[in-house]
Amino acid sequence: MSAIPAVRTGCVEGVSMRSSVSWLRFGLALAAAVAVGAALPRVVRAQAPPAKQLDTGLGIAPGSAGTQAQAAPTEGNPDPVVGSVEGHLIYLSDLGDASKTLPENLRGMPFDTLYPVLLDRMIDHQALVIMARRTGVEQKKQVQHDIQVSTERILEGAYLGEVAAPLVTEQAIQAKYNRQYANRPATEEVRARHILVTTEAEARKVLEDLKKGADFATIARVLSKDPDAAKGGDLGFFRREQVWPGFADVAFSLQPGQIAPDPVKNEFGWHVIKVEERRLVAPPSFSDIHDQLKQELLAAAVQQTIEKARTQLAVHRFNLDGSELDTGPRLSTQTIPGR
Repeated sequence: MSAIPAVRTGCVEGVSMRSSVSWLRFGLALAAAVAVGAALPRVVRAQAPPAKQLDTGLGIAPGSAGTQAQAAPTEGNPDPVVGSVEGHLIYLSDLGDASKTLPENLRGMPFDTLYPVLLDRMIDHQALVIMARRTGVEQKKQVQHDIQVSTERILEGAYLGEVAAPLVTEQAIQAKYNRQYANRPATEEVRARHILVTTEAEARKVLEDLKKGADFATIARVLSKDPDAAKGGDLGFFRREQVWPGFADVAFSLQPGQIAPDPVKNEFGWHVIKVEERRLVAPPSFSDIHDQLKQELLAAAVQQTIEKARTQLAVHRFNLDGSELDTGPRLSTQTIPGR
């Protein structure tokens, strides 16, 4: 092992661009290993006091002491070399990176089973990378472009991870919860059905039929122009602010089982409304909404980081004819019609 030059390879990105042939080989090898129960080499952490156990980085429990001394993590060498191709070393952590790309159902398999096939996968990967470089594939224009795009995406993510992510602390999440939910009273919701028709005359005819005992859901399925017609016009539960004001005023004035005596009009047509249920919904607990708040804060931190970067750099936007684009507010994809 000492004769091998210490040239660490970048295997993480290669794993994400694996070939279907190589992963088919991985699957077949894994199936064979499980089927025959062959004696497999073990790469494990060395014996150490329980409080200072070493992590293989694979996220799966290793077996007993290994047969290769060089392959066992130690206090002095927590990331040992487990293979090489033409002097390019493959480390235990590279196998850990590869294991993270496995389907969920395979990640729980014993490390003894995964180790040899993961190692062969990394050897396959490195062999193909070396041959690609030797044959000049790396220098092709499209390949160089793809490498540049991948590099820039990695840098973008890494920068946001360094600058934006640290802003999202547990204290910030708790503060956001306190502002938005901690002292909020229970929210009233109603579950309603509606029948949407084109004219007031049609709506009045529907109301007459309902007074005679016709089934609301059945009429909705037959006559309603709304996408919810297939569900009998059922809109599910909603809060007042989730629907347009005129509809909300009527729906929240009705008790369960009641039908509004008059139809309500908006730009889509005339609505006949029936309320099925009412309920009070308590604010979500901190644990229930923690992840949502975290994502909201992260999105805000990312946007803040982007805006700050734009103000610190010379940014120009151009029309397709080469003229400078208006320097007014940026158009978010969320404001583009149809998005």
